[in-house]
Amino acid sequence: MEKLLDLIYEHYTENNLWKENTAARKAGQAKEKELEQWLQGIEGMDRVVEDDMGERIPLWEEIMIRHGSVCCAWEKDSFEEGLKVGIRLMMEVFSE
Repeated sequence: MEKLLDLIYEHYTENNLWKENTAARKAGQAKEKELEQWLQGIEGMDRVVEDDMGERIPLWEEIMIRHGSVCCAWEKDSFEEGLKVGIRLMMEVFSE
């Protein structure tokens, strides 16, 4: 079941790129910019670190990258759980 959900999510994300500038997207971008500015204002955040690819980047940028990957993982989990709820609902509706 999990492999099927992975495939559905992969297909969904490949075919539904963020094209529209929705209110939710604008709000998310504003919050992300706010976090970035807050991190840049903390002492020591300009210290250079090595990222996963061996590039040297400021610490605040590495934190933003990791934050983004956490958000992506939660988004995928939420998508899959939503599908599961939808499947259960359809099964209930059609079993009566």
